[in-house]
Amino acid sequence: MELKGKLTGVAASEGVAVGPVFVHSPGEFKPERETIVPGTEEEEVQSFDNAVESVVPKLSETAEKMRDNGNDNEAAIFDAHIELAQDPELAEGVAERVRNGESPESAVLAVGEEYAQMFAGMEDSYMAARADDVRDVVRQIAVEITGDTFASLEALQEPSVILSRSLAPSDTARVPKGMALGFVTAEGSKTSHVSIMARSMGIPAVVGVGVNLEEALDVETVAINGGEGYAIADPDDEALEDIQRLKERLEEERAALEEYKSVEGRTSDGRRVEISANLGSADEAKEALDWGAEGVGLFRTEFLFMERDELPTEQEQYEVYSSAAEAFGEKPLVFRTLDVGGDKDLPGVEQPEEENPFLGWRGIRMCLDVPELFKPQLRALLRAAAHGNVKMMFPMIVNSEEVRSARSLLDECRGELKKEGVEFGSVDVGVMVETPAAALCAAEIAREVDFFSVGTNDLVQYTLAADRGNERLRHFQGADHPAVLKLIGMTCKAAEEAGIWAGVCGEAAADPELIPRLVELGVKELSMSAPSIPKAKKVVSEI
Repeated sequence: MELKGKLTGVAASEGVAVGPVFVHSPGEFKPERETIVPGTEEEEVQSFDNAVESVVPKLSETAEKMRDNGNDNEAAIFDAHIELAQDPELAEGVAERVRNGESPESAVLAVGEEYAQMFAGMEDSYMAARADDVRDVVRQIAVEITGDTFASLEALQEPSVILSRSLAPSDTARVPKGMALGFVTAEGSKTSHVSIMARSMGIPAVVGVGVNLEEALDVETVAINGGEGYAIADPDDEALEDIQRLKERLEEERAALEEYKSVEGRTSDGRRVEISANLGSADEAKEALDWGAEGVGLFRTEFLFMERDELPTEQEQYEVYSSAAEAFGEKPLVFRTLDVGGDKDLPGVEQPEEENPFLGWRGIRMCLDVPELFKPQLRALLRAAAHGNVKMMFPMIVNSEEVRSARSLLDECRGELKKEGVEFGSVDVGVMVETPAAALCAAEIAREVDFFSVGTNDLVQYTLAADRGNERLRHFQGADHPAVLKLIGMTCKAAEEAGIWAGVCGEAAADPELIPRLVELGVKELSMSAPSIPKAKKVVSEI
């Protein structure tokens, strides 16, 4: 196959590059053996345990290598992989299958795929992207069991633009330093780990181009523009000159952005706009602070629930939340309470089959119906508030009654902790404005809360009736639609009249073209992936 012209995908990591092509074709690992010899079950279970013991030091070595290079965020990815490899539920699932006659390599891939499907079905794109992490880890364990080898990028000897169907974290981490000029993948999203790692490593990346790149063997050179999300196969002279000019301009901009890491978000006429980070775990706190985060506008608590087969205890939640709170000190840290349901299982909670799960029993609806699920989280957040500037917000709100019900449970938790003599702190309470109903009822809801945070990803989806996961509807997924902006404006106006603040924590918060419009509408806080913070501060300073 010969690729021609421009390949358009997702702008995953800004920057430009031109270089020779390296086509990475790891293929799907399919073990030759699916069953075992009867009577060898325990021996085969032990082979799985041995493989885990071999894989974990390799993951640990990669994590340490990342830390030594100052890439703490990437190191945290591999720390999570170690936890997954050592997950007792994974081991139990594999052992059960092996004792029923399945080979351990086949069993670990099967159990891992069950985990991966659970993540892949999540509406939150960050959580959905974790499916690739699971597949990456179980693939390594399966390969270790069989003693096979797997195509690796460690052999790359010439600086190249890497083309592949997808790239797992372990693939990306094994690229020798200086050998990756850019990444182009057929699959992936802005929150997949190849995107996250590329941004942190300063490597241009375009993902989700949707064509079979593994067969692009006739292409000699690729030019990539990660900021605009396209790559050009065998570019002509004019395209090469454009890329070179853009490269020089970006290098100047990058140097100029360094100073914005340490400044406050503030417009040229003095209006304060807080620039915060979105986090998925406490491990990401340090990197966010290094990028200049003035707080956390969205901490996704559901990851703590979904990466395991049993609900986390109140104490386990408290330890995670308080760790993040201590890292940010007096800076505000907004935790989104549990936002799952409908489309995925939650351990310990019976969920019905639903035809439209994204419009179903999820978020605050599930939490209010299952207080034994919700109250431990509320108690853990109240306790964590004793260690920092903790705030909490409720997702999927459509009316003020839901807010009053949630706050009533919160009051119950305060009373319980006080009676038990357990230390806790005060928290501001807000809601995510991610449904048109919440925006339209913002004036009423504002009387019940301390702040609003607009989740533009869902607000766009629900307002425009366009599934955010449907590639054919990509052109309907922008927050610049007049209807969406009108709803954001209504939310900000209601907040101002009630004397509270309104922020934005969806993808639009980091869009340089949308930031001025959001600030003019009255948005007081913008929360985004950490590497986007310096540029957002610069954009705000020029308003």
